[in-house]
Amino acid sequence: MNKIMSYFILCFLLCSSLFFSGCIAEQKETENNTVTMLTGIDDYDITSVSARNGLNDELVTIGDKETIDKLIKILDTLNLEEIGIGSVSSRTYYTLTFYHNSTEIYNLSIIQDDLLEIDGVYYKVNNTHINMTELRGLINPLDLPVKRNEEGNISISSLIDINTYEMTKVSIVNGMSRKSGSTDNITEIRKLLSDLGRYKLVEAEEPFIGGYRYFIYLYNYSGGFSRVSIVDNKSIEIADVPYEIVDSSIDLAEFEEFIHLESVSGHEGLNVEVSGIAESVSIEELDSCSFLIIAGTVTGAYPSRWNTPDGQRPDKPGSELNIGTEDMIYTDIGIHVNRYFKNEYDTQEWVIRVEGGTVGDDSIWVEDTPSFEYGENVLLFLNGDIITGAYQGKFTMINDTTAVRGDGVSVNIAEMYDHWEITEI
Repeated sequence: MNKIMSYFILCFLLCSSLFFSGCIAEQKETENNTVTMLTGIDDYDITSVSARNGLNDELVTIGDKETIDKLIKILDTLNLEEIGIGSVSSRTYYTLTFYHNSTEIYNLSIIQDDLLEIDGVYYKVNNTHINMTELRGLINPLDLPVKRNEEGNISISSLIDINTYEMTKVSIVNGMSRKSGSTDNITEIRKLLSDLGRYKLVEAEEPFIGGYRYFIYLYNYSGGFSRVSIVDNKSIEIADVPYEIVDSSIDLAEFEEFIHLESVSGHEGLNVEVSGIAESVSIEELDSCSFLIIAGTVTGAYPSRWNTPDGQRPDKPGSELNIGTEDMIYTDIGIHVNRYFKNEYDTQEWVIRVEGGTVGDDSIWVEDTPSFEYGENVLLFLNGDIITGAYQGKFTMINDTTAVRGDGVSVNIAEMYDHWEITEI
């Protein structure tokens, strides 16, 4: 009898061990997700990948099989942990869509170098950070020959291939104020090209986050253009690649002077002002109607776009445009979040969207849209990426407890602490 009992006990212990081992293995399996496990893209012959750059909205299609395999291999080395379902309004680095012939298989968004979104679910990268420089090199390699001087530095002129373009026009846009100036005067164009040519660059190790201060557009006879995005007086971006300026700095005041002088010249495109229609709201209503309230610092702007799929002017005559209702230009502004007052997201970078801006020769100004300054500390009442009450939901921080709006209305933040869930960043 004792032998039989011992046998049953031994079997029970063995089965229990196998059961719990299976549970642990299953738990580890669910915790260690990979991109191919979550998307199933390895079950298909992926023939192309479209990659939309979330920082400048440029779209690239990859059709080379070797490049596609390298891209999937990079993504599949990531150890992903699910952290929740939601909607993060912050701009993504890249949105990748995988295709078999013309059939969409799956898409994913790279939000940060350690955060992905797949089918509305967010995943944290546990084992390593995504090498954004390597990823960018696969998605959008530079086709232009990069010329270096004796010290190994790169020139701006080699990156935008100025010497082979027959330049007909130059435009400079202030990303914050959305004001712009342009010239077709060949003497002024040559001076600007000469000024840009004196700066020497080295490629930055990491991509820039938060937007830009100025955009320089260089147009040629065929209508093509190159864009130089100015982050600050020491940093620029060309063709989706970030560069640091060596041994000098850009005189940003020259850009502002150019905009001031050239904005009064002949304007061939739209120049429309839309009257404000925002309904007056109290501070209490701003509070109750806003899902998110943050304090942060303005880091820059992104290129303005029309509200069309490709961001370009609607394909219809100017007389048929319904500006302010159906057709609109918008601009995205980068905010570095310093404090969450109401609700919270697991990110310090936020992007808000305001109406108005300049695309090519077309400019739209909206009366109720708030203005921003680079480095400005702001208090924002938000619903997603939209400011509640237009200009009424944007305040400038005077100090840690006081913020003032453009019309003189002030908020004492300390008095409203009991309404908000405060999270320090």
